[in-house]
Amino acid sequence: MLLSYNSIIHKAWVLRKQYLHLTGTNVYRLINSYGDALPEVTIDVYDKNILVQYFTPYEKHSKNSIYQALNELLAPKTVTEKIRLKGEDIKTHLVSGLKIPENFVVLENSIPFNISFTEGGGTGLFLDQRDNRKKVQALAKDKEVLNCFCYTASFSVYAGLGGAVRTTNIDLSKKAIEWGKKNFLLNQLDAKHHEFIVGDVWDWTKIFQKKGRAFDMIIIDPPSFSTSKTTVFTVEKDFPQLLGRGLNLLREDGILIFSTNLAKMSFSKFFQLLPKIKNFTSKPYKLIGVSSQGLDFPIDGIHLAEPYLKFIMLS
Repeated sequence: MLLSYNSIIHKAWVLRKQYLHLTGTNVYRLINSYGDALPEVTIDVYDKNILVQYFTPYEKHSKNSIYQALNELLAPKTVTEKIRLKGEDIKTHLVSGLKIPENFVVLENSIPFNISFTEGGGTGLFLDQRDNRKKVQALAKDKEVLNCFCYTASFSVYAGLGGAVRTTNIDLSKKAIEWGKKNFLLNQLDAKHHEFIVGDVWDWTKIFQKKGRAFDMIIIDPPSFSTSKTTVFTVEKDFPQLLGRGLNLLREDGILIFSTNLAKMSFSKFFQLLPKIKNFTSKPYKLIGVSSQGLDFPIDGIHLAEPYLKFIMLS
């Protein structure tokens, strides 16, 4: 490599230290693949624990150089690696420390979240949504919020702390729903005053519409691809229908949030497809906000021509 791993990691750390507001936050992305000149590698800092993920094979000596640089720069308590090669199961290994971290707590914007490195691909918190979660918190006061595909309910935690009167959280995964309840308890939000549903968003949006339920804020952050007993979903094909269903449940002057991290669907393609919403709702809408990932997720403009994360607000 033209630059040593030590230089690459140090340069990335200096950028974060200079521009990332880390007061009350001890979790962030240190290396974002090509955006930080370390192809097909991401490195995330979770307090004193570091997670390194490889999306292509790396030689052992290269990995050792990366780990040495991390130990010299940050002196972490643990370093864990995940090997995420296309078409293969994710492999998780402890590099240094006593054991792979599970069930520990980190802070984001002074808000605690439960984290685990042992749950497949996810850790419980998508770090690229940090700034967008703050937006939800700022807009949630006195609102009733529906969080579709809620995962561990981080958006809902922010909404609850922002003064939302109630959140309704839906996910197919029972484990994710239970994790979400733990995050509510961790933040002294009474889960009894909020609704947690293990189920299919497609089914529940129909149920809510039949019952005449409506919401002031709806968050739709689906996986790029998923299957259930009744549905095969892809973001590219199905997001207009999802947004149409959301608008049908949205109160007047409410806010509908849609987010996707599907890189191959560009912003321009998204906006070209957006008018198809009209096929699924008679409600008018207007675009009130567009944003993307935080500055600790840079791209190089070559391997990715534009930011991958799309965070869209409609009203």
